[in-house]
Amino acid sequence: MQRFDVIVVGGGPAGAVTARVAAAAGASVLVLERRARIEEPSACAGLISPRTLSVLGASEACVIRRLRSVTFHAPGGGSLSVRATSDRALVVDRSVLEQELLARAAEAGADVRLGATATGWRDGIVRFDSPGGEGAASCAVLVGADGPESQVASWSGVRVASGELRAIQVEIELPPGEVDNVHVFVGRRVAPGFFAWSIPAQDRRFRVGLAVGTGVDPAPHLEALLAARFPEGRIVSRVKGVIPLAPGGRIAGDGVLLVGDAAAHVKPLSGGGLYFGGLCARAAGRAAAAAAATGDRLAPLRHYQDACRQLIGAETRFGATVRSIRDALDDEEWNNVLAILDDPDLLALVAERIDLDHLRHMVPHVVGHPRLWRTLLRLWEVVRAHAGDASASDVLGVAPPHDEFL
Repeated sequence: MQRFDVIVVGGGPAGAVTARVAAAAGASVLVLERRARIEEPSACAGLISPRTLSVLGASEACVIRRLRSVTFHAPGGGSLSVRATSDRALVVDRSVLEQELLARAAEAGADVRLGATATGWRDGIVRFDSPGGEGAASCAVLVGADGPESQVASWSGVRVASGELRAIQVEIELPPGEVDNVHVFVGRRVAPGFFAWSIPAQDRRFRVGLAVGTGVDPAPHLEALLAARFPEGRIVSRVKGVIPLAPGGRIAGDGVLLVGDAAAHVKPLSGGGLYFGGLCARAAGRAAAAAAATGDRLAPLRHYQDACRQLIGAETRFGATVRSIRDALDDEEWNNVLAILDDPDLLALVAERIDLDHLRHMVPHVVGHPRLWRTLLRLWEVVRAHAGDASASDVLGVAPPHDEFL
């Protein structure tokens, strides 16, 4: 039986980055990825900030589009647009990104095995099925990078207190049109519990999808959106997925840690996981290598959980507070909110300051402009009924930025 310092279950971006960092730190690493080929359509919308590539350690080979603008659509038909003067987001080909990240993990020394499905873990031994038959390997540290319904979490008892959203996305072909604008559709009729989106991808192709709250079937809502907004679209592919909500439990235990979607390392407002997952995967790789090298399987992994809180905790808390208010709005309130936000001074400032990864950092800039106070007060009058115990200062008053990772 082969022995490794670290075994990573799941070869997505978070798993690949964890493996690369651990291997670069001197650990022997095995990656078990159930997919035989990294070419399947992904439920990921593939919309990231430009800095995410450097966080993941990836090149620009995966970039399809560079985006500068977004249009929000209210249930009643109103809309508002924000357009920056420089690129603020990238659209990536997820399969190209994952192939590169796995290749870089292998270059760092990790043993990457495709088509290998982990089937169990006990007493430090991971069992798996692969094209060559059943296998087993032992490890000092097991990493669960196997998604929101993590088997590693089930085997180890390391549980993330998290809810989930159900997502569905299609790629459609449309006549040539705008290629640098994202569309966001809000309202309970459109996507109860979250929102819907349209993102330009390859030439003449658009990713259209939505997510909904627990207990809601997303498929009828997507069909209604396609019929209303994209009647000429020809569906090329369709995928479903789950978006984990912000964690409140443990992501590390005795000889095991979770990372990426398995640890609910996602942005509460958008559901995007590549940036948060990449930041925490680097910490996971360092912690796993340290635990294996020292033989202490507890302290480095506890430090990993603390590191994740430092890296994404403040943004996660801010996003969760705003999301709880956002998702409680009814359609009429949404109409009012977008009408209030359609303030030229506010939109100009947002276009200048918008940062997909650190939305809370934009708030002090907005609050610091007296000419915007009337708009903010009108907005608070609409949303405060849904704020619960949160006050305006909870939403608008944020701690000084923690810029270690910018």
